[in-house]
Amino acid sequence: MKIITRSVLVPAAFLLLTMPAVAGDQLDKVSYAIINPQDVKQPVDKDKALASKYSEFENFAKSKVQQFNRNLRFSRSRMKITRQPDGTFRARYHQIDDSTLGVKVRRSQSSSIPFVGVLSYKEQVFESSAATPEQFDKSLFALVEVIPNRHIFSYRKGIWD
Repeated sequence: MKIITRSVLVPAAFLLLTMPAVAGDQLDKVSYAIINPQDVKQPVDKDKALASKYSEFENFAKSKVQQFNRNLRFSRSRMKITRQPDGTFRARYHQIDDSTLGVKVRRSQSSSIPFVGVLSYKEQVFESSAATPEQFDKSLFALVEVIPNRHIFSYRKGIWD
């Protein structure tokens, strides 16, 4: 039984170890044979289109984050104030940290949606305590939570949506 196992496993292991090297050599020969000047120009044109869409998406993302900041449910102007059991008040508000804004753009496999953009940012939650609700205007707020956010947008019919 040991002889049969060795006679099967040893050649199989040898084939598995040598196949990637053979495939790699053949792949290199094929890839060099395909390259010609026309193929080199096409990716450069595609990169220009991708760079253009990246720039458009970056502007779109900045305006979208400003819109998100205005529409936050508990923004600084609409902060949530709750009375605590000890009689003091606690206020919380959210805001988007513009310095954490990140954008990525890539091509899509879809013919109707040629590009996809990802917008990421961190939403910050600030909190403070005071004796009366009126004191929150002068009170210092501390950062108590950071919420990561990610939104995916598609480029369709000439606009980011």
